[in-house]
Amino acid sequence: MKIFGHPIHMMLLHFPAALFPVECLLYGLLIYTHNVSFAFASFWILVCGVGIGWVAAIFGALDITSIAAEKEDVMKKALLHGSINGVVLIGYTVMAYSMYLSYPSFHEGSVAVLGIKVFLVLLLMVGNFIGGSLVLDDKVGIKLIQ
Repeated sequence: MKIFGHPIHMMLLHFPAALFPVECLLYGLLIYTHNVSFAFASFWILVCGVGIGWVAAIFGALDITSIAAEKEDVMKKALLHGSINGVVLIGYTVMAYSMYLSYPSFHEGSVAVLGIKVFLVLLLMVGNFIGGSLVLDDKVGIKLIQ
């Protein structure tokens, strides 16, 4: 799906791909410094990343419909990409909701939660690599695959 000739999913996906690692860094700074300002910044970046991430996921799901039925290998790759990034998005959604419940009095942070966030960022990188190969190699979202 495109707007003004530009694929919407590809325009939106860069926001959560950039915001989630920054949020992870800010959460780490919260743990290191015990400065609650990092918790507020982390929360709002998390909310923006999750919100835009869900919109990007919707348009990515719509892009899957452009994959021709005979391109089974491309469809499998697209479903793997969507599944991996869907898990990341669900994980960050749960964390955003958890922080929302304690808003505006945030706790000092947890090393275990930071570890989960680092894992999710690494998983996001894998999912985005697969998504990049869908665009560059298989032309998904760029033109109709026949």
